[in-house]
Amino acid sequence: MDCEKFDRVALDFLYGELDELTDAAARRHLEHCGRCKGVSSSLRATKEVGALLPLVDPPEGLELGILEAERRINARLPLRQKLGRGVSILAVYAMRPQLAMAALLLLMIGSSLFFLRARPGARDSVLVTERGIPETESEHVAILPAPERRAAEAAPLAAPKAPAAKGDEAGRARSEERTEPSEALAARDGAEAADKDTLSEGLVPAAPEADSLEAANAAFQGGRYVEAQRRFDEIAARGGSDSPAAALQAVESLRRLRGCPAAAPRYEEVHARHRATASGSEAAWQAGDCYRALGELARARQSFEALLEVAEYRSRAEAALSELVAREQAVASRKAKAGSPPATGAAKATP
Repeated sequence: MDCEKFDRVALDFLYGELDELTDAAARRHLEHCGRCKGVSSSLRATKEVGALLPLVDPPEGLELGILEAERRINARLPLRQKLGRGVSILAVYAMRPQLAMAALLLLMIGSSLFFLRARPGARDSVLVTERGIPETESEHVAILPAPERRAAEAAPLAAPKAPAAKGDEAGRARSEERTEPSEALAARDGAEAADKDTLSEGLVPAAPEADSLEAANAAFQGGRYVEAQRRFDEIAARGGSDSPAAALQAVESLRRLRGCPAAAPRYEEVHARHRATASGSEAAWQAGDCYRALGELARARQSFEALLEVAEYRSRAEAALSELVAREQAVASRKAKAGSPPATGAAKATP
């Protein structure tokens, strides 16, 4: 890893959101690069100082006041500047690649409709049978009686009883079609039903059920986190083998919506309920990561210490605990320096 790549991942490295390989590469780079080590130390100090500052709620009506001030300033602008701003905004949208792609897509659709229009007389020939429905010539199949039965059926067919219309070839065809054995009809119907079942099973994918884990995952992947959290919570409440994973994913959806302050306690609940599962261990790790990002180092320590007994997380938990110890020592050192009086002043105050 070089300095340019470290600059791109510095914030993710600060908040512990890198994967293991990238995190290890960043740590190796910091061991021999003084410039990046200074950048990392400055970012970490800023984050720790920011975590110590109290959060102050904005005054009521701040957002409306800002919007009103912006509206008043725009109202005082001359007409030339207003037109210039409007043209700039339109130019920004016009230069986006999405607009060019949409125009190209419309052009392709229009050209395909122009070239693929059906020409007169291009339709297939249609044959209307006695069933009263049109059939193409390729679908029409004439079924002849078996050769051994023709002699036996010749006598009944030679009787003076005439078909519905004399000299009508269609009537003779219908009389021949009636000679088809019932066993052949049953076999043909069974084959057609089997073909339809095969097509329906092989070509049309089954849609996921509304209350299934697949539907919840689809909502999560689509960015519908409110729906995903509701579905995962319902699956977790039902119990079963999918309950631990669903409970963990419900908290992941909540984290996307409201961040670590709301998700960290829920991670602890999932770990306490499913401690012996892989989802429970992952929930403990995510809880520690959230508390570490929020500056609650004591609670982060508890979450990481709970993973020392899990083989898959032991090395990661030990590294995270070592980092917490270093941060706690740095914070304590800064507090001690800020709270202790100068040495000369202390000597003068001593009687």
